Amino acid sequence: MSAFRRAVLAICFCSLASACASAPISIAAASLPGSGAAMTPAHRQLDTAVDEFTHQLEHRGLIREAGSMATAMRWMNELAGQSDASGPDGLALYLEVGGIDLVDARAPELIRADIVRAWQGAAAIDAASRALVTEGAGLRRSDVTDALGSVETAMAHAQTAQSVFETALLDLTALHDAPALSGVRLERDLLALRINDLRDRADELAELRRQLRNPSIS
Repeated sequence: MSAFRRAVLAICFCSLASACASAPISIAAASLPGSGAAMTPAHRQLDTAVDEFTHQLEHRGLIREAGSMATAMRWMNELAGQSDASGPDGLALYLEVGGIDLVDARAPELIRADIVRAWQGAAAIDAASRALVTEGAGLRRSDVTDALGSVETAMAHAQTAQSVFETALLDLTALHDAPALSGVRLERDLLALRINDLRDRADELAELRRQLRNPSIS
């Protein structure tokens, strides 16, 4: 792709992102019939769990804040073949936000505690999505579509956090002994299990959506 075409595409993308920021209307919600109806308790619980999880990960520096213009600028830089110079990414951002020094003897425990908070947040989303699937008979297809998007977004965020923790653990192994890292590894494994649970819930929601589109599917 030529530099000129990359620039044109980036400008178009930024214009679209700016328009979305000034009028934040869900495309999925606007396009589906009956989407203005009241949200069910289970659906509200899921949205709350996802919002709290996302805020927690952003607050700890495990994911970048998903502002539309910031996302557009990063995308434009990638198209132009430039690195994102707006700040540190991945492990560097997490360590900077948390004030964590991997050499510090307290580092394994600080990171272990963050992993615990991450898998507990993922578990709350899993529980809320299970409740929503159980309530499936009273849901509209638009409800399920929105819930599926929420769970998939949460799963992507959890995987990003998981990647940061894995990188941190790799660096910690050269700085601390095995007993100091045993708790970090245990909680890391629990986070992986919770991510698998979210993947299962996403599959169930996708199947429920197919059934609502075609009730003859058993």
